[in-house]
Amino acid sequence: MKFKIIRSKFFESIKRVQNIVAGKGSLQIIQNVLLEANDGKLYLTTTDLDISIRSVVPCEVVEPGSTTLPVKLLSNSIAKLAEGVVEVDVDAQDRAQISAGSAMYRVTGLPVADFPPLPADADSFAYVLPQATLREMLRKTAYATSQDETRKTLKGVLASFKEGKLTAVATDGRRLALVEHEVEFPADAERDMVLPGKVVSELQRSLMGDGDVRITIEKSQVSFNLGDTQIYSKLLDEVYPNYRQVIPDSCNERVVVDRQLLLSALERASVMSVEETSSTRLTFEENQLLVSANAAQVGGEAKDVVPIKYGGGRIEIVFNPAYVMDPLKAIDEDEVTIELTSGSKPAVIRCSVPFLYVMMPLRIG
Repeated sequence: MKFKIIRSKFFESIKRVQNIVAGKGSLQIIQNVLLEANDGKLYLTTTDLDISIRSVVPCEVVEPGSTTLPVKLLSNSIAKLAEGVVEVDVDAQDRAQISAGSAMYRVTGLPVADFPPLPADADSFAYVLPQATLREMLRKTAYATSQDETRKTLKGVLASFKEGKLTAVATDGRRLALVEHEVEFPADAERDMVLPGKVVSELQRSLMGDGDVRITIEKSQVSFNLGDTQIYSKLLDEVYPNYRQVIPDSCNERVVVDRQLLLSALERASVMSVEETSSTRLTFEENQLLVSANAAQVGGEAKDVVPIKYGGGRIEIVFNPAYVMDPLKAIDEDEVTIELTSGSKPAVIRCSVPFLYVMMPLRIG
């Protein structure tokens, strides 16, 4: 195999796939990237057996062929080369010579026959939506997934194609983030899937284009076609909990507040949240919100007042400050609505887009 390629294009394509490799201690072959050169294109593929990713980039193919090379070594090598044409020449024993200008590297690879094959592309229905839309849906929800290794299902994001909408949901049992977007698909294509956290992270890195993403689900496998990048992933096979039952049917009070003003006040108060069991108290009164936090161990205290639109009675409610700040960072609307019933009941944050966020208050003894 022999091909020539612009260094920057080669390096960008390597960066797209280098996160999906097995760690040290795994088989060497899945620490490698599969390189395939043919028809004026270079295909780069990596896998950790649960997730696979493939990127394609134009190149000059002098001699078609394929090999696998250590992805980290290849990435570090290409990163150090001067901009210009890189020539890669691989012999029958998978020994690669990489040349650019006055620099030259030799890297020994492994046989292509040992590399795990990509899942077969299913000839089934594909859901289509803008890449930017899916990226934003994941940004508005993924932070609410669980970090508890014993709750595998909650470490993923539910993607539900039902009733003409894609609904993305994430929860850790103490908070829940949900966002919806209208998508056209036939009634017989309704489907739920739970995306593993790792593929969610990879999608957030990869969904950078202005085009569409085509999503195909086949049994326990999903593929995302982004044009020059394809991502394949196993799905979590557990049943996602009934998230609808934690969303309050109604709340007694409704507060409208400037999102950035509230976020800034919470960030200032969180300076005092130095303990693992940190908390921030929100005191809602007519047209004003008092944000306060204490650091008992060091005798610290923070207070801030935020103007709000509210005409109800006094409500005090205590939250983990990160749980309030996370959704405020993820949405872009100028104003948000906070729905409340009492200091011991869940609160709901909504905004002008089809988004809601439920958070459970802390119980302070």
